[in-house]
Amino acid sequence: MRYVHQPLLVRVDYPVRIPKGSHILSALQNAFQTYDLSHDPYVLELLKQRRDGYDVQKQIEKVSVSKKTYCRDQLKSLLTKAEAMAQELGIPCMEWYMHQTVTKFAQMVGVSDSQLLDLSVDEKSYLLNYLTRLLPAGDKWSASTPLSLEHLAQKVELLIDTLVTQSSGDAEFTCLIFVEQRVWVAVLAEILSLHPRTKGLLKVGTFVGTSQSSKRKANIATLAEPRNQQASLDQFRTGRLNVILATSVLEEGIDVSSCHLVICFERPKNLKSFIQRRGRARKQESKHIIFVPEAGSGRPVETWQSLEEEMKKAYLDDQRQVKDAEERELQADEGKRFFEVPATG
Repeated sequence: MRYVHQPLLVRVDYPVRIPKGSHILSALQNAFQTYDLSHDPYVLELLKQRRDGYDVQKQIEKVSVSKKTYCRDQLKSLLTKAEAMAQELGIPCMEWYMHQTVTKFAQMVGVSDSQLLDLSVDEKSYLLNYLTRLLPAGDKWSASTPLSLEHLAQKVELLIDTLVTQSSGDAEFTCLIFVEQRVWVAVLAEILSLHPRTKGLLKVGTFVGTSQSSKRKANIATLAEPRNQQASLDQFRTGRLNVILATSVLEEGIDVSSCHLVICFERPKNLKSFIQRRGRARKQESKHIIFVPEAGSGRPVETWQSLEEEMKKAYLDDQRQVKDAEERELQADEGKRFFEVPATG
């Protein structure tokens, strides 16, 4: 039987803390909570159609109850992403993300393309103006706004500590970092490329695959994606890059060189994901590191190993039973291989 190296499983516990306040986040939260549907372009259009004699009363009543319009949904999605990023990565990361996102959205609004975001011109313009008012007077959204490396979430600091420690003194060090959200890949890649402890040590690439959503269905909250370098994997294989930040798209079906280190920035969602990610760490003395919140819930990561062993044992037992049954059947067939002549016995 060919020996398959199993990497050392290491868990890194990190505290979950309430981030310090941010004017941008507070303004975004307030903007969503106080959103006035009566000014929403979609609602205004429905009211106009009713005045023109069209039967749209059911649509008006539906919107009144559900409060679902394109603009409000986009605002809600953006708020959800921003709050999660502030919690997991830190306020500076969230603010940089907001600048990148709104700036890109403003550029798209200026492009004459009816396929963008599936919003009418009025809705796109209204949403952009709404977001512009989040900033203090005189401030502007800008993609050139630098990402501050102060007050990063401790989880990010622990990631940096781990990478520095594990790569120290190893010229052939290679690492895959799995991150659930595409926009987090963009932020973490920016941090690692700028941070004084990593920018001269690590050569970082990103791989998030092709977005499943078309431009027509794109969400404003996902606009600030990483510069998905199509050559990242080739550069990783040849040593020009030694770290790849990737989403789950890299778990299976894509040829990636064996790594010294696999890091799961979030707990794997299931056993299959756990096994596939771990399988990327095939170098001798490699490690599989999983970040786990101190107050987290769900299955402890250590149980994935015991569960896998149970599944392997059950599979081998089944295979053994099948083999025994086949052998018994073969023996029974061989015992019947004779001719009986009734006249002679």
